[in-house]
Amino acid sequence: MTRSHRLPLFRATEPDVYEFDTSSWFNIDPRPDSEQVWQLVIRLINQGRIVSCLQVLDEMRNDPIFTRLHSYEVALRTGDHKGDDPSYLQHVGRITHDYPAMSKATGRKTPADPYVVALAELEGYVVVCDESIRRQNRKIPGVCQQRNIRCITLDEFVAANSAGAAGAAS
Repeated sequence: MTRSHRLPLFRATEPDVYEFDTSSWFNIDPRPDSEQVWQLVIRLINQGRIVSCLQVLDEMRNDPIFTRLHSYEVALRTGDHKGDDPSYLQHVGRITHDYPAMSKATGRKTPADPYVVALAELEGYVVVCDESIRRQNRKIPGVCQQRNIRCITLDEFVAANSAGAAGAAS
């Protein structure tokens, strides 16, 4: 579901597409309402309204939570850019350069964070992330705030979509 090149007037009438970061995926199961949240998440994945970039999925691949998401991997990746898209990779590179503490640019492991921010910025996605905003240049919420990307917590995501779920069920 690529949303690029749409007129701003029409974007406001479209339902939000949410890009989940690893932190939010890991925070679903500890919730007391986890089964209801999973039902909501699966419904929105099937509607094309939840996406994750390959790097987020790779961070979770060896965790038990991935078994729950494995059958939805193709659907989750429909909103991602190809790994060989030069403009996307250049955008990731600019974010990595602008926020080296978040990107851990000198580390051996490539974190998903700059990919999450780049994809959300290019496609107009709402980032769902449960990281702290305390360190503005190191965490996704702070970088999103600086770049005018809407970023919400898992709790805010559930609250925003639960009313719609109740209406859709009746």
